Amino acid sequence: MKNVLSFIILLFGILAFSSSVFAQRGFEDYGTEEGIRIQYSWGREKITKAEGNAALSLRLTNTHDYPVRVVLDVSFYRDHLELFESRGNVYCLEAGQSLRGALAGMRFVAEGVSLSDVREEWFSWEVAEITVEEISGCK
Repeated sequence: MKNVLSFIILLFGILAFSSSVFAQRGFEDYGTEEGIRIQYSWGREKITKAEGNAALSLRLTNTHDYPVRVVLDVSFYRDHLELFESRGNVYCLEAGQSLRGALAGMRFVAEGVSLSDVREEWFSWEVAEITVEEISGCK
């Protein structure tokens, strides 16, 4: 009986730990451009490393009632000088659909910039360019 109780406690502990590790981090609003709601979240490039590069994850939501092709550029800056730019990122979103994070190709790593650095005054980022085109559907 004691072993069963220990096993149950251990199982609940593992479940609680894994759900906190893999929980969806909250996204903050960046704004809406051409009917596309843009949200973002900062995290570490590698969750297993306490120090390392910061990674920006985006979430795009199509607020149109038709499918769209979205092309966007993301830029990181240090004291208003460009550190990094990712150009021509293409996404297809059905009406009302949201895409987010690394699996959707919406994760951008700030090489040489730590998670604490993104809160500094000298660091900034932006969706530098966005174009939205109505299409017949996503493939």
